[in-house]
Amino acid sequence: MIAFLAQQNIKLEFNEKIAPALGVSYGGKIALLPGQSKAEEFTTLVHETAHELLHKAERRTMTTATVRETEAEAVAFIVGQSVGLEMGTASSDYIQMYAGNAALLAESLEVIQRTSAVILAAIQADEPTQQNEAVAEVA
Repeated sequence: MIAFLAQQNIKLEFNEKIAPALGVSYGGKIALLPGQSKAEEFTTLVHETAHELLHKAERRTMTTATVRETEAEAVAFIVGQSVGLEMGTASSDYIQMYAGNAALLAESLEVIQRTSAVILAAIQADEPTQQNEAVAEVA
């Protein structure tokens, strides 16, 4: 994910000042709250990356906060599930908190699927590098 963010010219930082938010997307920069579990940090990073990919251009003015949060959280759920994380009801609860619903998810399905696929491809592209680094550490 880090290499993908760099390719997209998106900076990543950890900043406790964003609390109580777990992550914030600023348009070209993502801030994550330090101290999250690895799984929580990953899904937060995916959520904020989805915002960067979907909502920082002209499309932002054509969407509401409900649409933006529903789409970003749906992407985080799909990617989290795909990499084997137990997602529970956190994504559903988050989407409902922003008044998202099944109809909105259906309307946004295409962009959610496309963005999830882009992020998953970036994660898979990173895997050989991470495996090579792990082998080098063992050797």
